[in-house]
Amino acid sequence: MKKSWMILLSVVLTMFFAVFQRMSGPTYPKSGKVTVNGKNYAYKLPRSGTTGKETVVKFPNVIDNTSGASTQKASQGAFLYYRQYPLVEGEEYTQVPMRWQDGKWTASLPSRPQAGKWAYYVQAEGVSYFADEPVIIRYKGDVPAGILIPHILLMFLSMFFAVMAGLAAIFNKPPYKRYTLLTLLCLLLGGFVFGCLVQHYAFGVYWSGFPIGSDFTDNKTLIALLAFLTAEGILVFRKQARWVVLAASIVMLGVFCIPHSANGSELQPESGEAVESVR
Repeated sequence: MKKSWMILLSVVLTMFFAVFQRMSGPTYPKSGKVTVNGKNYAYKLPRSGTTGKETVVKFPNVIDNTSGASTQKASQGAFLYYRQYPLVEGEEYTQVPMRWQDGKWTASLPSRPQAGKWAYYVQAEGVSYFADEPVIIRYKGDVPAGILIPHILLMFLSMFFAVMAGLAAIFNKPPYKRYTLLTLLCLLLGGFVFGCLVQHYAFGVYWSGFPIGSDFTDNKTLIALLAFLTAEGILVFRKQARWVVLAASIVMLGVFCIPHSANGSELQPESGEAVESVR
Protein backbone atom coordinates (compact mmCIF):
# COMPACT_ATOMS: atom_id res chain seq x y z
CA MET A 1 0.00 0.00 0.00
CA LYS A 2 1.27 3.44 -0.92
CA LYS A 3 2.01 5.86 1.89
CA SER A 4 -0.58 8.33 0.59
CA TRP A 5 -3.32 5.70 0.91
CA MET A 6 -2.10 4.77 4.39
CA ILE A 7 -2.31 8.41 5.46
CA LEU A 8 -5.78 8.81 3.95
CA LEU A 9 -7.11 5.68 5.62
CA SER A 10 -5.57 6.69 8.95
CA VAL A 11 -7.12 10.15 8.74
CA VAL A 12 -10.55 8.70 7.89
CA LEU A 13 -10.44 6.23 10.77
CA THR A 14 -9.20 8.87 13.20
CA MET A 15 -12.00 11.26 12.19
CA PHE A 16 -14.54 8.46 12.48
CA PHE A 17 -13.46 7.64 16.01
CA ALA A 18 -13.32 11.35 16.91
CA VAL A 19 -16.99 11.68 15.99
CA PHE A 20 -17.88 8.35 17.61
CA GLN A 21 -16.17 9.28 20.87
CA ARG A 22 -17.98 12.60 20.91
CA MET A 23 -21.47 11.26 20.13
CA SER A 24 -21.52 7.93 21.96
CA GLY A 25 -20.55 9.09 25.44
CA PRO A 26 -23.00 9.66 28.32
CA THR A 27 -22.34 13.43 28.36
CA TYR A 28 -23.37 14.05 24.73
CA PRO A 29 -26.74 15.87 24.54
CA LYS A 30 -29.83 13.64 24.44
CA SER A 31 -31.53 14.41 21.15
CA GLY A 32 -34.42 13.08 19.15
CA LYS A 33 -38.02 13.84 18.26
CA VAL A 34 -41.35 13.60 20.03
CA THR A 35 -44.54 13.12 18.05
CA VAL A 36 -47.71 14.98 19.03
CA ASN A 37 -50.84 14.65 16.89
CA GLY A 38 -48.81 13.38 13.95
CA LYS A 39 -46.25 16.19 14.13
CA ASN A 40 -42.57 15.74 14.99
CA TYR A 41 -40.83 18.11 17.37
CA ALA A 42 -37.03 17.96 17.69
CA TYR A 43 -35.36 18.31 21.08
CA LYS A 44 -31.77 18.45 22.36
CA LEU A 45 -31.29 18.16 26.12
CA PRO A 46 -27.91 18.78 27.82
CA ARG A 47 -26.16 16.00 29.70
CA SER A 48 -23.03 17.95 30.67
CA GLY A 49 -22.77 21.14 32.70
CA THR A 50 -20.04 23.39 34.11
CA THR A 51 -19.66 23.82 37.86
CA GLY A 52 -20.40 27.40 38.87
CA LYS A 53 -22.79 28.00 35.97
CA GLU A 54 -26.49 27.36 35.41
CA THR A 55 -27.40 25.00 32.58
CA VAL A 56 -30.14 26.09 30.19
CA VAL A 57 -32.69 23.44 29.21
CA LYS A 58 -34.87 24.05 26.16
CA PHE A 59 -37.86 22.04 24.96
CA PRO A 60 -39.90 22.55 21.77
CA ASN A 61 -43.40 23.94 21.59
CA VAL A 62 -45.63 20.85 21.33
CA ILE A 63 -48.95 22.67 21.06
CA ASP A 64 -51.22 21.40 18.29
CA ASN A 65 -52.11 24.69 16.61
CA THR A 66 -53.72 23.27 13.49
CA SER A 67 -57.17 24.48 14.55
CA GLY A 68 -56.05 28.09 14.33
CA ALA A 69 -56.16 28.71 18.08
CA SER A 70 -53.58 31.16 19.33
CA THR A 71 -50.48 29.68 20.95
CA GLN A 72 -51.01 31.76 24.05
CA LYS A 73 -54.58 30.54 24.61
CA ALA A 74 -53.79 26.90 23.79
CA SER A 75 -50.81 26.70 26.11
CA GLN A 76 -50.97 24.81 29.40
CA GLY A 77 -47.39 25.78 30.14
CA ALA A 78 -44.29 23.71 30.80
CA PHE A 79 -42.26 22.71 33.86
CA LEU A 80 -38.78 21.39 34.52
CA TYR A 81 -38.40 18.79 37.29
CA TYR A 82 -35.02 17.86 38.77
CA ARG A 83 -33.48 16.05 41.73
CA GLN A 84 -30.06 14.73 42.76
CA TYR A 85 -28.57 11.66 41.12
CA PRO A 86 -27.99 9.00 42.38
CA LEU A 87 -31.51 9.36 43.70
CA VAL A 88 -31.83 9.93 47.44
CA GLU A 89 -34.71 8.05 49.04
CA GLY A 90 -37.49 10.40 50.07
CA GLU A 91 -36.24 13.36 48.03
CA GLU A 92 -38.87 14.98 45.85
CA TYR A 93 -38.36 16.57 42.46
CA THR A 94 -37.99 20.34 42.45
CA GLN A 95 -40.43 21.96 40.03
CA VAL A 96 -39.38 24.99 37.98
CA PRO A 97 -41.78 26.76 35.57
CA MET A 98 -40.39 27.09 32.07
CA ARG A 99 -40.69 30.41 30.26
CA TRP A 100 -41.42 30.98 26.60
CA GLN A 101 -38.27 32.23 24.86
CA ASP A 102 -37.21 32.19 21.20
CA GLY A 103 -39.92 29.70 20.24
CA LYS A 104 -39.09 27.16 22.96
CA TRP A 105 -39.84 26.43 26.58
CA THR A 106 -36.77 27.40 28.59
CA ALA A 107 -35.57 26.95 32.19
CA SER A 108 -32.23 26.67 33.99
CA LEU A 109 -30.77 23.94 36.17
CA PRO A 110 -28.70 25.22 39.12
CA SER A 111 -25.01 24.38 39.28
CA ARG A 112 -23.63 21.30 40.99
CA PRO A 113 -20.16 20.54 42.42
CA GLN A 114 -17.59 18.70 40.32
CA ALA A 115 -18.87 15.20 39.39
CA GLY A 116 -22.30 16.10 40.78
CA LYS A 117 -25.38 15.09 38.79
CA TRP A 118 -29.02 16.01 38.34
CA ALA A 119 -31.76 13.72 37.06
CA TYR A 120 -34.39 15.77 35.24
CA TYR A 121 -37.41 15.60 32.98
CA VAL A 122 -39.82 18.00 31.30
CA GLN A 123 -43.59 18.39 31.43
CA ALA A 124 -45.04 20.36 28.52
CA GLU A 125 -48.73 20.95 27.80
CA GLY A 126 -49.74 18.47 30.50
CA VAL A 127 -47.57 15.63 29.16
CA SER A 128 -44.40 14.40 30.93
CA TYR A 129 -41.35 13.56 28.84
CA PHE A 130 -38.61 11.25 30.20
CA ALA A 131 -40.22 10.99 33.65
CA ASP A 132 -39.78 7.19 33.65
CA GLU A 133 -36.13 7.47 32.56
CA PRO A 134 -34.88 10.95 33.52
CA VAL A 135 -32.06 12.66 31.66
CA ILE A 136 -28.82 12.57 33.68
CA ILE A 137 -26.53 15.60 33.55
CA ARG A 138 -23.03 15.60 35.08
CA TYR A 139 -21.11 18.72 36.09
CA LYS A 140 -17.41 19.31 35.69
CA GLY A 141 -14.95 22.07 36.40
CA ASP A 142 -13.87 24.45 33.66
CA VAL A 143 -10.74 23.08 31.92
CA PRO A 144 -8.36 25.69 30.47
CA ALA A 145 -8.11 25.57 26.68
CA GLY A 146 -4.32 25.39 26.98
CA ILE A 147 -4.71 21.97 28.62
CA LEU A 148 -7.82 20.62 26.92
CA ILE A 149 -6.80 21.32 23.31
CA PRO A 150 -3.35 19.65 23.53
CA HIS A 151 -4.96 16.67 25.28
CA ILE A 152 -7.50 16.18 22.49
CA LEU A 153 -4.99 16.72 19.67
CA LEU A 154 -2.40 14.37 21.16
CA MET A 155 -4.94 11.62 21.81
CA PHE A 156 -6.16 11.66 18.23
CA LEU A 157 -2.59 11.92 16.93
CA SER A 158 -1.89 8.76 18.91
CA MET A 159 -4.84 7.13 17.12
CA PHE A 160 -3.54 8.32 13.75
CA PHE A 161 -0.02 6.99 14.34
CA ALA A 162 -1.40 3.72 15.76
CA VAL A 163 -3.32 3.08 12.52
CA MET A 164 -0.25 4.04 10.49
CA ALA A 165 1.84 1.62 12.54
CA GLY A 166 -0.67 -1.19 12.05
CA LEU A 167 -0.92 -0.67 8.29
CA ALA A 168 2.86 -0.42 7.93
CA ALA A 169 3.21 -3.64 9.93
CA ILE A 170 0.71 -5.48 7.71
CA PHE A 171 2.61 -4.52 4.55
CA ASN A 172 6.02 -4.88 6.25
CA LYS A 173 6.98 -1.26 5.75
CA PRO A 174 10.02 -0.26 7.87
CA PRO A 175 8.39 2.96 9.23
CA TYR A 176 6.14 0.88 11.50
CA LYS A 177 8.87 1.16 14.15
CA ARG A 178 8.86 4.95 13.96
CA TYR A 179 5.06 5.10 14.04
CA THR A 180 5.04 2.84 17.11
CA LEU A 181 7.36 5.21 18.95
CA LEU A 182 5.30 8.26 17.90
CA THR A 183 2.10 6.57 19.13
CA LEU A 184 3.74 5.85 22.47
CA LEU A 185 4.96 9.43 22.89
CA CYS A 186 1.54 10.91 22.00
CA LEU A 187 -0.16 8.55 24.45
CA LEU A 188 2.21 9.48 27.24
CA LEU A 189 1.83 13.21 26.71
CA GLY A 190 -1.86 13.25 25.77
CA GLY A 191 -3.15 10.67 28.22
CA PHE A 192 -0.81 10.80 31.19
CA VAL A 193 0.31 14.43 31.24
CA PHE A 194 -2.45 16.54 29.76
CA GLY A 195 -5.08 13.86 30.44
CA CYS A 196 -4.34 13.85 34.17
CA LEU A 197 -4.46 17.65 34.20
CA VAL A 198 -7.86 17.57 32.47
CA GLN A 199 -9.12 15.15 35.13
CA HIS A 200 -7.84 17.42 37.88
CA TYR A 201 -9.50 20.56 36.55
CA ALA A 202 -12.73 18.75 35.64
CA PHE A 203 -13.24 16.48 38.66
CA GLY A 204 -10.61 17.37 41.26
CA VAL A 205 -8.49 14.21 40.84
CA TYR A 206 -5.48 13.45 38.67
CA TRP A 207 -6.24 9.76 38.15
CA SER A 208 -9.28 7.57 38.80
CA GLY A 209 -8.30 4.43 36.91
CA PHE A 210 -6.51 1.24 38.06
CA PRO A 211 -5.49 0.65 40.82
CA ILE A 212 -7.34 3.57 42.44
CA GLY A 213 -10.64 3.25 40.62
CA SER A 214 -12.40 1.90 37.53
CA ASP A 215 -12.87 4.99 35.37
CA PHE A 216 -13.22 3.65 31.81
CA THR A 217 -11.48 6.60 30.18
CA ASP A 218 -8.40 6.31 32.38
CA ASN A 219 -8.29 2.53 32.18
CA LYS A 220 -8.63 2.32 28.41
CA THR A 221 -5.79 4.83 28.05
CA LEU A 222 -3.69 2.69 30.39
CA ILE A 223 -4.44 -0.45 28.34
CA ALA A 224 -3.42 1.30 25.11
CA LEU A 225 -0.21 2.52 26.73
CA LEU A 226 0.68 -0.95 28.00
CA ALA A 227 0.06 -2.42 24.54
CA PHE A 228 2.42 0.04 22.84
CA LEU A 229 4.98 -0.14 25.65
CA THR A 230 5.07 -3.90 25.09
CA ALA A 231 5.41 -3.45 21.33
CA GLU A 232 8.17 -0.86 21.72
CA GLY A 233 9.99 -3.02 24.26
CA ILE A 234 9.97 -6.02 21.93
CA LEU A 235 11.12 -3.87 19.03
CA VAL A 236 14.16 -2.81 21.06
CA PHE A 237 15.31 -6.40 21.44
CA ARG A 238 14.13 -7.82 18.13
CA LYS A 239 14.68 -6.51 14.62
CA GLN A 240 11.37 -7.88 13.34
CA ALA A 241 8.25 -7.74 15.51
CA ARG A 242 5.65 -6.30 13.21
CA TRP A 243 2.85 -8.60 14.31
CA VAL A 244 3.23 -7.32 17.87
CA VAL A 245 2.85 -3.79 16.50
CA LEU A 246 -0.27 -4.86 14.61
CA ALA A 247 -1.69 -6.36 17.80
CA ALA A 248 -1.05 -3.11 19.67
CA SER A 249 -2.81 -1.18 16.90
CA ILE A 250 -5.84 -3.48 17.16
CA VAL A 251 -5.91 -2.87 20.92
CA MET A 252 -5.91 0.88 20.23
CA LEU A 253 -8.87 0.51 17.86
CA GLY A 254 -10.72 -1.46 20.52
CA VAL A 255 -9.95 1.19 23.12
CA PHE A 256 -11.41 3.93 20.94
CA CYS A 257 -14.59 1.87 20.50
CA ILE A 258 -15.37 2.46 24.18
CA PRO A 259 -17.49 5.63 24.59
CA HIS A 260 -15.70 8.57 26.16
CA SER A 261 -16.55 9.44 29.80
CA ALA A 262 -18.27 6.08 30.40
CA ASN A 263 -18.18 4.96 34.04
CA GLY A 264 -16.73 8.35 35.00
CA SER A 265 -16.58 10.14 38.35
CA GLU A 266 -19.88 10.60 40.18
CA LEU A 267 -20.56 12.60 43.34
CA GLN A 268 -22.48 10.63 45.94
CA PRO A 269 -25.21 12.88 47.43
CA GLU A 270 -25.16 11.28 50.88
CA SER A 271 -21.40 11.00 51.43
CA GLY A 272 -20.26 13.91 49.27
CA GLU A 273 -17.50 11.71 47.82
CA ALA A 274 -16.81 11.17 44.13
CA VAL A 275 -16.79 7.55 42.96
CA GLU A 276 -17.05 5.84 39.57
CA SER A 277 -20.44 5.76 37.91
CA VAL A 278 -22.00 3.00 35.84
CA ARG A 279 -23.69 5.52 33.53
